[in-house]
Amino acid sequence: MDFTEETKKVIRKKAMFKCCFCQSLDIEVHHIKPEKEGGSNDISNAAPLCPNCHERFGNDPNKRKRIIEARDNWFEMVEKMFPDNREVIRLEDMSNKLDKLQQNQINLEDFKLELKKFANETINNMTLGTAVTTASGIANASVSPSKSFSPSPSPSESINEVHPNIVCSECGTSIGILIGSNVCPSCGAQIIS
Repeated sequence: MDFTEETKKVIRKKAMFKCCFCQSLDIEVHHIKPEKEGGSNDISNAAPLCPNCHERFGNDPNKRKRIIEARDNWFEMVEKMFPDNREVIRLEDMSNKLDKLQQNQINLEDFKLELKKFANETINNMTLGTAVTTASGIANASVSPSKSFSPSPSPSESINEVHPNIVCSECGTSIGILIGSNVCPSCGAQIIS
């Protein structure tokens, strides 16, 4: 048995629809301890992970403590950054639109317009406390898409402007770094390439 839809919904909202490691919007609700090892289907055994972080951390029993720490830290940060829940509602809407895009229920151009509007509102509402998360989200959007959703870029789109799959030695975030940058957008640590 998998998590109930209600449990998944609670985890997604608590995580502001973002991965607890890299803050990607494309998340799955992951069993920290797998069911086959006796893991439960309750909230305490659930973590919001993007497909890349799920692949990187999810199947390694030695990284379970790290997943729990990242989840709890991210939930705490979200609670402090957005106590009134307005941002969570906006992100839920964007997450639903992303799901529709992945299912070909809306076209890419319409999604781009919605995403630009969302990004502009996010940047305009940015505070000193949310600057790192905002910059991290923009940097993560610059990375080539995950395996779960990978439309081919058009010839006019260039993905050569990003060093993909850089792992920060400080926070462990797997990210893409813009060429010329050497700072982790998640924690601000210097990246040595």
